[in-house]
Amino acid sequence: MAELSEHVKNVCKIGQGNDCCRYLVMGREGFECAKGTSLQVTLDMRVYNNTIVAQGDNCEGKTAKELK
Repeated sequence: MAELSEHVKNVCKIGQGNDCCRYLVMGREGFECAKGTSLQVTLDMRVYNNTIVAQGDNCEGKTAKELK
């Protein structure tokens, strides 16, 4: 398993419960940011309805390349 990037650990806060960014998702090539995509609305509604653990909104959004 590949090492997690510093951004995923320290900004996205993977594994830190409610502080974990709601937009951090797993894609075909590893972690991706769903902020600014069509999935953002769904994730925001899940936070609003409290049906998702990761509730953070931790940055302006990143490309998959920036998360590596």
